[in-house]
Amino acid sequence: MKLFTTEHRTKIGFYDRHLSQVIVNMIKKLHLYLLKEFFGSFVLGVIVFSVLLILNLVFDIADFIISRGIGFLSVLQMFALSIPKFLTLAIPMSVVFGILLSYGKISADNEFTAMKSSGVSYTTLTMPIIIFVCIISCFLMFFNHFLAPAINSRYMTIFEEIMMQKPLVKFNEKSTINLGSYSLYADRVNNEGNVLYGVSAYVFTGKDNNIFNKGTALNVKRGAKSISPQNNQEKCRITAPLATLKVYSDGVQFTFYKGCLQNVDPSNMNEMTHVTFKTFVVFIPLADVIKKYALNPDSMQSHELLKIIKEYKKQKVSTIEYERELWIRWIFAFAPLALSLITLPIGIMIGKNGKAIGFVISLIIILIYYALFMLTLNLGEKEYIPLKIIVWTPNVVITALGIYLLRRMVKK
Repeated sequence: MKLFTTEHRTKIGFYDRHLSQVIVNMIKKLHLYLLKEFFGSFVLGVIVFSVLLILNLVFDIADFIISRGIGFLSVLQMFALSIPKFLTLAIPMSVVFGILLSYGKISADNEFTAMKSSGVSYTTLTMPIIIFVCIISCFLMFFNHFLAPAINSRYMTIFEEIMMQKPLVKFNEKSTINLGSYSLYADRVNNEGNVLYGVSAYVFTGKDNNIFNKGTALNVKRGAKSISPQNNQEKCRITAPLATLKVYSDGVQFTFYKGCLQNVDPSNMNEMTHVTFKTFVVFIPLADVIKKYALNPDSMQSHELLKIIKEYKKQKVSTIEYERELWIRWIFAFAPLALSLITLPIGIMIGKNGKAIGFVISLIIILIYYALFMLTLNLGEKEYIPLKIIVWTPNVVITALGIYLLRRMVKK
């Protein structure tokens, strides 16, 4: 006996399709709602964390305008070009902030409870955010490897132009400034008169680049006594109660008064040359300093870094500086995905006080992640463990914890 006629089966099929369409539309609206809540908090996080990271730069830029006489448009351009490099750090932090703030708000309003009672799975609640964060990670891969180096390179070009026109040499009291191979320290500073008090200058030299040879960065002028050069690498120390500073287009000149010069040969530490002088002049060309900034690894494209690493390894030269920059680009590109996996289950299970607690937990997760990152990076730089292996530890640990929490949440 036929229980249903063809007409009945047609109606049942219609109702099934209609119900399926209703469910699909409901899930789409739910996904859009979750994405809308997350995106607002994410953008807020990008703004907040970017401002915090840029805050120190603002003071330097204000000093460029007020104390150094750099044109406002040039400084504004430098400021705009410096913002993107902070996004590499700000975006992963903002993902954590966005998830916990938005999901904490939804959890506090008991919306997750209502969704789960309606049969909505945890996959439905987490998948739209995971997909969106995957898109963010893809963007960061392009940004970190191609866009950010190009922007940094443009920044350094403008910096080089300014340095050549108006060299920026800024001394702070009781702090060290590095100019090329020179390190200079001053107890007190009079920036208006370019006068330094209680000055010490250090420089390492070699047999082919001796500070006492004619034509080098450091020259003995009238009133100073000459010293015979050493053949091996030396460490020279100049101390004086008073020094004056003059800035030229091609370098910086320091004039030391009534001080002493000590020269040590590392191959024979029992011997040291000590000379007192009335006047001693040091000229430091800025071309090498500018070149050092221009060749900064963060201004190089990734393929250029790989080329340098390959060449340096053939020459048995340390490549840590370049490897670190290369791997950091990869680590921070995948950091949003790793961090999202651990913050999603926490955001869902956070409870009624989710909105308030979410902000605190986000800061804790960020601090733990970056502390772990700095620890592993330090171990890699000291070559206790290969950098390309240990630098992935933060992402691997956070991802493993996230998957564990997600599985526990699904089982409940």
